[in-house]
This record gives sequence, C-alpha cells and structure tokens, in this order.
Amino acid sequence: MKLDKELDKFIATNVDSLVMWELLVFLWNNPGITDTTEGIASRLGRRTNDLKEPLSLLKERRFLRQWGEADDPIYAYHPTAQQAKDVEKFMDFNNNKQGKLIIWSQLLKHGMR
Repeated sequence: MKLDKELDKFIATNVDSLVMWELLVFLWNNPGITDTTEGIASRLGRRTNDLKEPLSLLKERRFLRQWGEADDPIYAYHPTAQQAKDVEKFMDFNNNKQGKLIIWSQLLKHGMR
C-alpha cells in the first residue's frame, strides 16, 4: 500500500485533526445525513463544541451544504465530484490497517491538531 501525491495533498489539506478524520469517515458512511451540529455530535459521541469548527471548515471547503440559522445550522454531506473521488480514495486507505498507519503518520508529519 502506497500513498500517492494526491492522497497526501488531500490529507494535508482536509484531514488536519482526528475530529476531521472521524467526520469524513462518518459522512462517507452516512451520505444522506442531514443534521445539526448537536445531532452529529450525539451520533459520534462527541461534544457539540468539538464539531463546530470542523463542520464549518467542511462547509467552507464545500464538502457540506448548510441551511438554517448561523447559531444552529443544519448540514448535509454534498461533496463535489472530485471531492467524492478523493474521499473514496481516502476511505479505501482508511479501511486497511497499513493505510490507517500511513494516515496517522501523515497527520503527525503535517502537524495534526
């Protein structure tokens, strides 16, 4: 299993924390999800405050669409075609033990937060 430049760039650009990694895996596994920050936090067993910034970043990066008020938005996973391919490639890597270790090393290399 080998990490190519495109996947390395995807990880460096989009998977900058364990929370972001967990969110991308969750969204990929639940592509029809439409929920609030609180609802997603509940599904992941996390605090709402842990997800506010990562969800906002995913919206800015156009992985998510947002509806509703800024204080309590509703999010829906809606990546571009290229993002969907990139996430698929990331998930293929993520679903392999060696791939997970490589992702971990890349997170550490890129200064995981």
